[in-house]
Amino acid sequence: MSSPRRFPPRRNAFTLIELLVVIAIIAILIGLLLPAVQKVRAAAARMQCQNNLKQMGLAMHNYNDVFGKLPAGWVTSNASQPSPGWSWAVIIMPYIEQDNLYKVLNPDLATPGAPTVNANTQTPIKTYKCPADSTQDTNPLFNKYGWNNYVVNREVHGPDTGNKPTSMAVQTISDGSSNTILVGERDSINNVAAVWVRDSATSASFEGRPGGSINPVNKPPSTGAAARLAFNSLHTGGCNFLFGDGSIHFISNAISADQSADWTALPAATGNFPLQNLIHPNDGNVVGNY
Repeated sequence: MSSPRRFPPRRNAFTLIELLVVIAIIAILIGLLLPAVQKVRAAAARMQCQNNLKQMGLAMHNYNDVFGKLPAGWVTSNASQPSPGWSWAVIIMPYIEQDNLYKVLNPDLATPGAPTVNANTQTPIKTYKCPADSTQDTNPLFNKYGWNNYVVNREVHGPDTGNKPTSMAVQTISDGSSNTILVGERDSINNVAAVWVRDSATSASFEGRPGGSINPVNKPPSTGAAARLAFNSLHTGGCNFLFGDGSIHFISNAISADQSADWTALPAATGNFPLQNLIHPNDGNVVGNY
């Protein structure tokens, strides 16, 4: 009797072709998923940025309630305009849970003086950092002062064109606090001047101006000193802004603005355009759609 035929054991394994097919499918799925993940991250960064502005809005309103006026953009007096000097971002520190740092800095706001460059003025503050801006927490071009992605509307906070103090109160914004910008964004890619003190090298470290647009197409430094004063952000399509009533708005790059306006103009051009109207607190113009 012949012995039964023996077959080799069956292997449970993928063939090379099957592995390549699986890898190709995974690559396609990752390719489809990445844009969605990036959109989620961008949306989260935009929301956190808005939360930062919301904290600043609450701080400014608390300051307004205590002192009867909004914090100055750059701390000056009729006799002294220190450069570098303290900025609005320092003034509201006690109201954004940075009271300990404020006490260490001990800024003289009555007889304004220049900040000392040290570890204290180089301290990063989370509230002043937009998560869409992933660069360093201090500015290497400006004494390594702590970074700040936010700048104020000088026409509300002051100082005036002669650098003399002229802070307004929320109640004195005749165009309505809901129609007036208090704070907007500035990013590190399109504009290098962003710190939480007012640095002597540039006034752009504390204020933003409307000029011909936000996020101008010919971005700094190609436009030189002028557009360094523009509002910029790394969010897609526009910038976040804090308004006088504490509300937060994302304004599109497409907002109508005076295309002939120069960012260096102070006060900003008075043409009847939504961007200019949102900057001027008392121009009497209807803001319109933006």
